[in-house]
Amino acid sequence: MSDYSSSIGIVGGGIAGLIAGCTLQEQGIKTVVFERSKSLNTDGAGISISPNGLRVLEKLKLKDHFKKTSYAPNNIVFHQNNREISNILSPNKFITSSRHNLLQHLYQKYIELGGEFLFGHEYKSLNQQELKVTFTNKKEYEVSHILACDGINSSIRDEFFPFSGSAIYSGYQAWRGIGKAKQSDAKFHFGKGKHIVSYPINNKGEVSFTAVVRNSSNTDGSWRIKGSKKELLNDFAEFDEDVFSMLNSSDEIFKWGIYVRPVLSSIYIKNITLLGDAAHPMVPFLGQGGCMALEDGYAFGMLVGAYSKDFSKTQAKYEKIRLKRKNMVQASSKTQGKIYHLDNPIVIFFRNFFLKYLPIVQMRMEKIWSYKIDEEIKNT
Repeated sequence: MSDYSSSIGIVGGGIAGLIAGCTLQEQGIKTVVFERSKSLNTDGAGISISPNGLRVLEKLKLKDHFKKTSYAPNNIVFHQNNREISNILSPNKFITSSRHNLLQHLYQKYIELGGEFLFGHEYKSLNQQELKVTFTNKKEYEVSHILACDGINSSIRDEFFPFSGSAIYSGYQAWRGIGKAKQSDAKFHFGKGKHIVSYPINNKGEVSFTAVVRNSSNTDGSWRIKGSKKELLNDFAEFDEDVFSMLNSSDEIFKWGIYVRPVLSSIYIKNITLLGDAAHPMVPFLGQGGCMALEDGYAFGMLVGAYSKDFSKTQAKYEKIRLKRKNMVQASSKTQGKIYHLDNPIVIFFRNFFLKYLPIVQMRMEKIWSYKIDEEIKNT
């Protein structure tokens, strides 16, 4: 058995795990990340990081490097039946990129800070009292605390939060890919019961797209299952040639079902704290999944330092800070999904009218984007 008894064990090397590791390491608190994959995830999914998430990256001196390899869209443009209905100016308000690009920056920072990252470690079990964690490769480690950052299908959540409920199909089926287009804006295209969002992810003409349709048929939740381009184009046949060209230019198409889990009343128990999608998976219609993971990891890391590794105090304060916030964003994302996927023509008319003439979108964005995690930590 390997002794990491002075280190915090982080199960899952995604955004939440890495940002927690970086924050802790920067304060001189040792960590070790256990990642089941054999290499850094090269998933081509796009990601948008709004100001609340960028503030976290700035605290860790990652924001400028991340921006240089990403993109800052000029506007957010909404379309209905291939016609523009609203245009929101958004210079430097948020950054769009690929998830892999963000992970690369976080991983490099984590390694530079002296963090340990162990690939090929798929979680098997945990002795909660002795804090010994075992993996399917038959290796066992003793740690000082466990951060469960192992995603929506978290094995740790299933094992130690048994009444929290399993993953549930949300009723939305999604397609994604990276295409080519001359595009400087983030674009939303609405159809009947479906929508497409696309945005540039760098200065090389690469554009990430996610196409979502309401579908009662349960679809596998894995992001890595390849889909049929023909089926994708058939599902979104009513959209115009520009959108079709961008969808068709993607070398690989992936299809998955969007899943959620029941809202938790508590996100920790003795020796174990849930972060990111393990704590609060949400539908992606506000683009906040990655930002919530950044906020979680940074908050926990800063609190551990503030309370000198008193994990009981840290967990209680962490939950007080994060639970209300994540519940609000989860609920808002669910509501936004309904707004995006209307099929009643009269209701669609009023939605588009509000988008065009009232600052509802800006107000909702500002409510989420204006959040300052450092101030929350200080004032709670």
